[in-house]
Amino acid sequence: MGLSPAEAQHRPGSIFRSRLQALLHIPAAQKSFTASSQPRLSVERWPGLLLWPIIAAALWALSHPYSGIIGDASFYVGRALADLDPNGVGRDMMFVHDGQSRFSLFPLLLEHLVALLGTGTTGVLLGFMAMLAAFCAVAAFSRHYVAKPFIAIVLIFVAMLPTGYGASWHFNFFEVSAVPRPFAEACVLAALAALAGRRTWLGFACLFAASLVHPLMALAGWGVFAIVLSREDRRWALAFGLCALLLLFGALAGVPLLHRLVVVMDPNLKAFAEQRSPHLFPTLWDVRSLGPMFAETASLAIAASFVDGRRRIILVAAILVGVGGVAAQALFGDYFSLLLVIQAQLWRMAWLTASLGAASLAFCAIYLWRRGPRGHIVFALLTLAWLMRDVPAAAGALAAVAIGARLTENRIALSSPRKIAFMLWGVAITLGLGLSAHYLSGYAQFMANIPADAQHGIHYLWIRRYIAFPILGIVLFLVFARAAPRGINVLLGALALFLSIAAVHFWDDRTPFQKLIDSGAHPPALMRIIDQKPGEILWVDGIAEAWYLTGRPQWASPEQGVSTVFSPELLRLWLGRMRFLVREGLAEKGALSASLIPSTADLPHLTKANLTALCTRPDAPAWVIAPVYKDTIIPPGFETHEWKLPKPNFTMTDETLSYAWHRIDAYAILACAGSKRP
Repeated sequence: MGLSPAEAQHRPGSIFRSRLQALLHIPAAQKSFTASSQPRLSVERWPGLLLWPIIAAALWALSHPYSGIIGDASFYVGRALADLDPNGVGRDMMFVHDGQSRFSLFPLLLEHLVALLGTGTTGVLLGFMAMLAAFCAVAAFSRHYVAKPFIAIVLIFVAMLPTGYGASWHFNFFEVSAVPRPFAEACVLAALAALAGRRTWLGFACLFAASLVHPLMALAGWGVFAIVLSREDRRWALAFGLCALLLLFGALAGVPLLHRLVVVMDPNLKAFAEQRSPHLFPTLWDVRSLGPMFAETASLAIAASFVDGRRRIILVAAILVGVGGVAAQALFGDYFSLLLVIQAQLWRMAWLTASLGAASLAFCAIYLWRRGPRGHIVFALLTLAWLMRDVPAAAGALAAVAIGARLTENRIALSSPRKIAFMLWGVAITLGLGLSAHYLSGYAQFMANIPADAQHGIHYLWIRRYIAFPILGIVLFLVFARAAPRGINVLLGALALFLSIAAVHFWDDRTPFQKLIDSGAHPPALMRIIDQKPGEILWVDGIAEAWYLTGRPQWASPEQGVSTVFSPELLRLWLGRMRFLVREGLAEKGALSASLIPSTADLPHLTKANLTALCTRPDAPAWVIAPVYKDTIIPPGFETHEWKLPKPNFTMTDETLSYAWHRIDAYAILACAGSKRP
C-alpha cells in the first residue's frame, strides 16, 4: 500500500530530502534528482556519512604535511627562546631590534608553551592544532551553504586545491606551522560562519580573537563584517566610518604605531625591500598571480548566485576585500610609500578570497552537478578557468564566460546543451590529465634523485596542485553515484583506511636534521667545543641553527632579514654583515634574496683569505661552523674541530635542468674571534 503525500512528508528520508533541496536551492524542475523514487547518493547513505569525513581528514593531512620549525615559525619560536634566555639567543640582533612581534598575544602564548614543552613538541603541537583549527573552521562555514552530508566534500576541495595567494609561490593560507596566521584565519572563518547564521555578536567575538592572534590577517574579516552589516543597516556604516576616522585622527595626532599611516617609508629602505622581497609589492608581482584570482572570483560569484541574504553578501564581500586589499596596497604602499601600509601588507586580505574561492568551487560543484547539462557547462568552464590559472588571459576569459553562462543559464536557448557539456568536459578532462601526468612525471624524476635517507618529500607533491583535479573528479563521481551501493561502500572503506594510514605515515615530513634542530637540544659534542669561548656564531649556509642547536646569537643569516622592513636599525647591521659574507664567498650570491635556490657553484666555501678577513673584524663571531662536503678543504692555520652528525643532512642546489643533493656528515668548527692572520 502506498503512502499519502501527507504521510510521506513525515518520513525521515523525505524530511531530510526536503531540507536538502531547500538548502541547495534546487528549483522545482530539478527536484527529481532527490525524489524518493531515486536511490540516495553515496554521501547520504550511512556508510558515506561516516567514511567521507574520514577521507576528508586524511586528504587534508596528506596535503598539509608538517615540515618543522622553518620559515616564519623559526622566527616566532626563536622569539620565545630569546625571551626565555635574554643573555643567549636574546642577544641576537634580530631580537634586540625586533619591530614585528609585539603586536599580538601569540608570542606570549608561545613563550609559555616553549618553557613548558620545549621547542620540538611545541612546534608539532601548534602545527597539528593549526591544521585542526582550519579544518573545523571550513566545516563550520560550509554548513551554512551546503547540507551536512556535503561538508566533507567541501573540505576535500579546500584540501586539494591550490592554497597560494598574493605573489605566486610565496604565501599560503592554512599553514601547518607554529605561526599565528592559520589560527587567525580559522577565527575569521568562524566569525563569518556566525555572521551567516545571524549570530552577529558571536561573530564579533571571533573577530576580536583573530585580531588578538594576528591583527593583519583579521583585517579581511573586519572588511566583510563592515560590508555585510553596513548594507543591512546604515547605522553600522556610520559606526565603521567613525572608527576609520578615529584611526586617521590618531595617525595625524601621532599616536604610536598609527602615526606610521602618514609617514613615508625611507626611500633606501623601500628600495632594498623591493629588491629583496618583491612579493610584498603588488605592482612587482608576476602577471601570473592574476590567474588564480580570476578563477577564485568567478567561483565566489557563481556560488553567490545560488544563495541569498547574508550568505550571498558574505561571498561577494570576500571578493571585494581581497581585490580591495591588493589595490589599496598597490596605491598607498607601492605608489605613496606609506610606512604602515607596507608593513601591514594589506594584500594579505587576499587569503580570504583564495580560501573561500576554493570552498566556493565545491559549492558550485554541488549546486551545478544537479542542474543538468546547462549546469554542467557552467561547471566545466569554471574548472577550465582553474586549470588555466597559470595563463591569466585564458583564466580570465574562461572565468568571465562561466559567469555569463550562469547568468544566462535559463534565458538563452541551446540546441544541444548535452553535446556542448560533453565537449567542454572532454577538453577539461584531457587538460587536467595532461597537466597532472606532466607534473607527476617531473615529480617522479625529482624523487628518484633524492637520497634514501634524506626525507619523504611528500610536500613537494603539492607545490603545483594539478593532481587535485583528477582526484576531485573521482570524488564527484563517487559522491553522486547511485548505482552499486555495496561496491561504492567497500571502495570508500578501503580508501578511508589506506588514506588514514598514509596520512599518519607521511604527515611529519621533517628530515632527521630538521628534527634535531626542532628539538632545541644542544648536542653535547658540539657544546663541549664552543663552550671554550662565548659569543656569536656564524653558521655558514645556515638559517637558524645557531639559535636551536647552541642557544647562541647568529652573527648573520638570511633569517634575520625577515624583519628588516620593520626596523631600520636591524637593516643597517644585518645588511652590512650579509654583504660582507656575500662578497667574501661565505654566503651564497643570492643570500640577500628572499627565496633563491643556489647552484653548486654559488655555495659558500672557506678559504684562508675570507676566514682571515672575517676573524680580524672588530665584530668577528666567536666561532664559524661550516658544512663539510665530500670535496670541502678546510684552510690550515685555524683552530679546527669536527662535529659528526648522528644522521646526515643534505643541501639541495639548482643545476638549471635538475636538482642536486649534497650530503653533509659533519660540520667543521673553527675558532674565529681574536684569530690572527696565519
